[in-house]
Amino acid sequence: MLKYITETEYKGLLEVSSIPSNFNKLVIEASNYINHKTFRRIDINNIPVQVKYVTCLIIDLLNEQETRLSEIKNLKSENIEGWSKSYSTPEEIKKEYSEKMQTTLSDYLWDVIGTDGNSLLYCGVC
Repeated sequence: MLKYITETEYKGLLEVSSIPSNFNKLVIEASNYINHKTFRRIDINNIPVQVKYVTCLIIDLLNEQETRLSEIKNLKSENIEGWSKSYSTPEEIKKEYSEKMQTTLSDYLWDVIGTDGNSLLYCGVC
């Protein structure tokens, strides 16, 4: 399985003392997401530090998303004498985190060059 970082690298890059309980699953998901979005241009034998850092950030976003999805209820809205509640749907949460992950990639990897000499995020003529 593809993993751009190790537990030790995660702790070092984010300067934290612990990792998420499901770290192994999250690092595989994050690495595969990044690999897909960068069109497999990352040299796995020489992974840039920016890619490792983005992997950490994506792991945290995926962990947040899982937490929010596990806490969700079916209630969409409720109004009782001026007091109201509303919950996000799973689709809304997934869309929100998908946008956050794409923004994170764009912010940190826009100038990183891949194995083919192009930017990791370059997708060709659009």
